Amino acid sequence: MYSLKDILGMAKELSSEIIEWRRRIHMYPELGYQEYDTSKFIAEHLREWGYDVRTGIAETGVVGILYGSSGESQSKTIALRADMDALPIEELNEKPYKSRIRGVMHACGHDAHVAMLLGAAKILVSIREELGGNVKLIFQPAEEGGNGALKMIEEGVLENPKVDLIYGIHVWSSLPSGIVALKEGPLLAAVGEFKISVKGRGGHGAYPHSTIDPIVISANIIQSIQTIVSRNIDPIEPAVVSVGYIHAGKAFNIIPEQAELGGTYRYLNEKIGAIIRDRLKEIVSNTCKAYGAQCSINVEDKSPPLINDRQAVDFARKTIGEMLGEEKVIEAKPSMGGEDYAFYTQKVPGAFIILGTGNPEKGTDKPHHSPYFDVDEDVLYIGTAIHAALAYSYLSRREK
Repeated sequence: MYSLKDILGMAKELSSEIIEWRRRIHMYPELGYQEYDTSKFIAEHLREWGYDVRTGIAETGVVGILYGSSGESQSKTIALRADMDALPIEELNEKPYKSRIRGVMHACGHDAHVAMLLGAAKILVSIREELGGNVKLIFQPAEEGGNGALKMIEEGVLENPKVDLIYGIHVWSSLPSGIVALKEGPLLAAVGEFKISVKGRGGHGAYPHSTIDPIVISANIIQSIQTIVSRNIDPIEPAVVSVGYIHAGKAFNIIPEQAELGGTYRYLNEKIGAIIRDRLKEIVSNTCKAYGAQCSINVEDKSPPLINDRQAVDFARKTIGEMLGEEKVIEAKPSMGGEDYAFYTQKVPGAFIILGTGNPEKGTDKPHHSPYFDVDEDVLYIGTAIHAALAYSYLSRREK
């Protein structure tokens, strides 16, 4: 029989190994669906520790299954998830573990997520006899825009054995190191993308009256779609519509034939998503019509809002509070960032947990997706302890 403080102690003893794993992964980052070296590294460790390992799920995904002391696959199963992919960013940190792959960097903490879950895997093996059910470790590719979670689900990651409860952890640079944040209901936003093409009539810049200027039309579209949030959405409902790019023309004295622009929209409530999608189409269509241009617009939801299950959050808050102290667990604030972990919680009760790694003195408070992003490695063992404690508390045969 183990206490949650025992598990925290086990994780702390593994701290140097967790940091070593994180640095190794950080130095050799891989983009979505290209995580072959990372997957191999994970699978080798899981096999060494006695896990039932499955590879090649969603191209590069890895699943490690630890059957409880009963050895029955039909026992209840908890899943713990970590994402593995890096970003196409050139790292500007000068650290011994700086990325050695030009133009690719772990700028969102996925290297830390993998290392923390590997640490939990090692702890759970050592207390296997106390587990009255199964642990399924999900190492997922392509979170950064590739919807690796959806692909893993489609390939059966939540079955055989069937997952009853799922948790994931994300390091957070804007939250003080060692603080854990939880929230039931909507936590992260749905992610949508729009692409707009405006076709006018090109010509000489000196004779604009003989053209249909797609740049002027695009400028009007950009201005108008900003009113979706300010004039079509209830002010107390979170929503974002942002233009990320516009491409048109190559010469100072030529009005081009065509312009391309696009961006993202975010929401927490599906009713708001429907309004945004409809208004984008209406504004683009009517603006182009008013100017006599042709246009097309593609509007696509990439991932749904991430909704945390109430009971999963309550269980996590109680478990983590008992282990770390209630003062370390706070209410998370909703964010308009997105996470494809949302696909898991559409299918299975679960929650997404935020672990603070922001420490200005160590320079780990830089924004996610920044070339200067880094994590406070001294708190990574806490993420390992949370993973292990949740699995142990859920599956333990001790009296509840």
